[in-house]
Amino acid sequence: MSDLYELNNIEQYYDGRKVLNIENLCLGENQIIGFFGPNGSGKSTLFSLLSFADKPTSGDISFNGLSNKKIDLQTKQSIVMVPQNPYLLKRSVFDNIAYGLKLRNQSNNLKEKVEEALSLVGLDSSFSTRKWSQLSGGESQRVALAARLILKPKVLILDEPTTGVDTNSAQLIKEAILSAKQKWNTTILISSHDHTWLNHICDRKVALFQGNLVESGSVNLLFAPWEKDIDGNLVKFFMDGQILTIPNSIDKKRDSVLVLDADNITLCRKDCHSMINEKTLICTITSIQQQNSVEYLLIEFTIGGISFNSRVTRDQMQDQRFLPGDRVYVNIDVDTVCWI
Repeated sequence: MSDLYELNNIEQYYDGRKVLNIENLCLGENQIIGFFGPNGSGKSTLFSLLSFADKPTSGDISFNGLSNKKIDLQTKQSIVMVPQNPYLLKRSVFDNIAYGLKLRNQSNNLKEKVEEALSLVGLDSSFSTRKWSQLSGGESQRVALAARLILKPKVLILDEPTTGVDTNSAQLIKEAILSAKQKWNTTILISSHDHTWLNHICDRKVALFQGNLVESGSVNLLFAPWEKDIDGNLVKFFMDGQILTIPNSIDKKRDSVLVLDADNITLCRKDCHSMINEKTLICTITSIQQQNSVEYLLIEFTIGGISFNSRVTRDQMQDQRFLPGDRVYVNIDVDTVCWI
């Protein structure tokens, strides 16, 4: 799979403060790539660079092998973004969705194209006559998405697309994204705080924290608050009463963020006697997903409402017979964690 984007030595400053610092990042073509991290981690700033709406203070972004300094207007128009709070024109739904095509002087068969875009986001063709002010939050988000999908973009960037929408709208947005990838080989970049929704749709995930790239792939971030035990080590108290103590963390602050690779988490459903110890926790499996590699599966589980991922081989899966909803034992290798 070829790389669509390559970022090298990217630094971005606002008002003299560094808000983004990425040494190298490659993003593949025709993938759905999720970006996650706490507020202020740099996701929106990165998206403004990837959409070429903004230029990096220093460093280079290449797109299809071309430097950001050489990107032409046509290429920029093939990259579209839906911001977290999309702005709709104070016009009809039809005019909102057709606006981008009109700007590009592509006004033929507008009615059919608008109806197709509405259908992709789960809205009836009758919605085209509605005014922008008559839409709910979820409908507004889907109309904004339809206005981008009608352009059949090469890259679709979505900043928190499910914030403030109901479960049904979130599902329809997911289906529209998958359709865009399948129909037009669109590369989709998504940021979201909804890790479960993100896990269900993404081919790959990228974590950001304080403007830095933490790691790509199956990574877990465990955020504050932390408590200190009698030895001064950090302890996570989960809502279900379980605790996770991180040894040798005396020098870490209570607002630190723990990074844990999915390969360093072990799950067990049956014949678990040899693995159970005083540090073993109990979790609930929420989903099981196919990885890009046919050898591995990604299991999402929760402990006290907090989501984690663990990678298992197909042999482990066959032996343990994990299923969503199972309550299973989990061991976290606390000696392999790192901090940001």
